[in-house]
Order: sequence, then C-alpha cells, then structure tokens
Amino acid sequence: MRKPLATIPVLLLLAAAAGCSVPQDQNTRTWERMETDPVTGKAYWLFVPDTYSHSRPMPLIVTCHGTIPFDMSNDHIREWKKIAEDSGCLLLAPAMSGTDGILGDGPVPAMKEDENTILSLISMVGYRYNVDMANIMLTGFSGGGFPTYWVGVRNPDVFSVVVLRSCDFCDYNLDGWFSPDAAGKQAIKIYWGEFDPAPIKVQSQSGMGFLISRGFNVAPEEIVPGIGHERRPEVAMAFFRENLRKPRPSQPVPVAGRLPR
Repeated sequence: MRKPLATIPVLLLLAAAAGCSVPQDQNTRTWERMETDPVTGKAYWLFVPDTYSHSRPMPLIVTCHGTIPFDMSNDHIREWKKIAEDSGCLLLAPAMSGTDGILGDGPVPAMKEDENTILSLISMVGYRYNVDMANIMLTGFSGGGFPTYWVGVRNPDVFSVVVLRSCDFCDYNLDGWFSPDAAGKQAIKIYWGEFDPAPIKVQSQSGMGFLISRGFNVAPEEIVPGIGHERRPEVAMAFFRENLRKPRPSQPVPVAGRLPR
C-alpha cells in the first residue's frame, strides 16, 4: 500500500543510512567496468572474475539498487564484487527506474522498464560469456525490492534464487502480474536487520506472507542480529550457494555479422 506521510521522515533517515559507505573489501584482482546496453540504452556495471573461463559456465548475480541518490548501482557493484570474485560468479548491477522507496511504490510501468533492462542484460551477457543459466540470482536492497519481487516472480525460469535484503514491498502493484505456475520453482529468501526501521520490517513480513500464500518456496524468516538498515550481501551469497543447481551453459544464437566471444 502507499506509504502514509507520517512514515516519510523515518524513511528519509532510512535512505540516508542506505547511502553510507560500502564496507566490503575493494581489493579485487580485476576491475568492474561501466557499460551501456545497446538495446535499452541503460547503463550498468559488470564484473568478471579473473577465474572466468569460456569453457566452463559461471553463475550470475544480478543486484538491484535502492533509492537514488542514497543507493545506486555503483554502490552495488562495489559491495558485491569481492564476494563474486571469491565465489566464482559474474556480476551485473544495472541502473533501475522504479526503486524509490521513500515516496515510490513500485509502479507497474517502471517495473516493466526494469524487467526489460534486466532481461536484456542477461541476454547480452549470456551472448558474450558462458553464463550458468541454471544458477542466476536476482537480489535487491531497500527500494530495489520493488523490481526484485516483480521481475523475480514473473521469471521463475530465469532466476533460480531470489533474495530480498531489507526491502520495500507493495502487494497491489504485484498481485495479478505473475503466473500461478511460477510458484515453487525458485528458492526465495527475505531478511532484514534487527534494528531496521519499522516500515522495512513490516513490508518484509508482508512480502513473506504474500509469497507464501501464493505457494512460493520462501525460506524461514531471518533477522540479522545487531544491525540496522545495512548491506549484508554475504547472507544472500550463502543462500545462493546452498541452492546451486546442476550447471547449464548458455547457448547464444549467432547473429549475422557477429560471432560468439
């Protein structure tokens, strides 16, 4: 539901907290790079570990940022890249349109745009690299929950794992926009901090209840002790590892004038 005005000061503080510096180690052996998707025109960050080999499929992480300017795609590439390197995963951090968790509520037009962006990037990365198509995780933080819920449950054959990290949730913009057949195909986890602001706790619990009532496979509630509205990607990565499937390599269809690389 739409956020009452009384919650706005709380959410402004929450967004400010989300914009704090990224504490994760930045000392990776290769560097992230910013590119532009030629199909959608959207900017995105890409990280490819030095352990990547075209002969072996590599899992993919797609992470959705929260409310701009407090949480942006460059924050997410930096919080995830060392974890991706250590875990042997490709990493995408696209620029999103519908992640305003202060005044926004995940409007359907923005969700459609974000879905087009994410799926286009997965297709593009799958053409350039040997992506393990059986193991793709979609995750989001804070306002990034809107597209993570929406795109994740609408595409159960794309995302094997969906993880919501201290996320916003809106049921009326999601209900009716996914197939009932989607339920049960993915591993889903929702967690938040012990000292997260009340709106995040309530919306996280609402998201769990909504998905469980529709038959989705949602892990038991987890509250990370001793933290507030903070980035904890390592919890999501542990869940991804627990739910890895038998690898399935990408098989790009050659386009006239282009050869697979």
